[in-house]
Amino acid sequence: MLGEGIFGCPDREVGGSSPSSRTNLKLEIMYYIVQENLFREENYNNLIVALNRLELSHEIVRVLPFTEDIKFKTKRNDVFPFGSMKMARISKQYGWNPGSQMNKNHDFLVYKEYYGENLLNWDSKIIEFGDTDFFSEKRFFARPTEDTKVFTGSEFDMAEWRLMVGQGLTNGHSTSLNEKTKIQISTIKKINQEIRFWIVKGEIVTASQYRLGNRVVHSDVIDKPAYDFCNEMIKLFQLNDAFVMDLALIDGQYKIIECGCINCAGFYNANMQKLLIALEDAF
Repeated sequence: MLGEGIFGCPDREVGGSSPSSRTNLKLEIMYYIVQENLFREENYNNLIVALNRLELSHEIVRVLPFTEDIKFKTKRNDVFPFGSMKMARISKQYGWNPGSQMNKNHDFLVYKEYYGENLLNWDSKIIEFGDTDFFSEKRFFARPTEDTKVFTGSEFDMAEWRLMVGQGLTNGHSTSLNEKTKIQISTIKKINQEIRFWIVKGEIVTASQYRLGNRVVHSDVIDKPAYDFCNEMIKLFQLNDAFVMDLALIDGQYKIIECGCINCAGFYNANMQKLLIALEDAF
């Protein structure tokens, strides 16, 4: 017997009627677990609309603070989660397949060996979070080298950074941030445009601009040179079967800001239907 998802979407068996009849594509249906109020952005709704339109079985779950577990209904193992880094860790715990795409390649120290000077901050100084000898006379940019989101990359001066370190090491700022966490320190760059690309099996599936100068601007109108640059970078290295790549336009050139886990990346104005179809086709 086929179960009913949280939105009344039936769990379909492989070989049943195609959920994507509107697109004339046949999908092998995975099960999707989506974190409630994901990324706190309006485009979260685009994911839910696309899941329903394609009749993909799914449920929405609440991830509670201070715990490494969630409550979900499905007994299935073929699960693709969308959520926080905690959700990515939980997917490993339950052995979901494909589950989270997070792996050891989601680390600046790994992919810089392939992308080199194509990275915006390729010449970053690497320190440990608890390094008390670090000092800079100017404001600087700091972020973890890994895509762990233990804190958000941002600009600091030394007073702000020391306060950040003090809070992080003394008041439970994060369960995984500690004095040995690798941090990259770089100069502040003047970025003209920021774009996110969603990549599945070596192909760009969808893209969205998310910043223009100092303004938040979500648009799926992307220049061809940005696509060309991203495709060249994909040829150099792929973090996993599916991941995201953020590009910056600076002084008329595109550079990689960072690469991240596709399960945990904000959607902006991505085409979620295209992304889901690509994930179904890939996994």
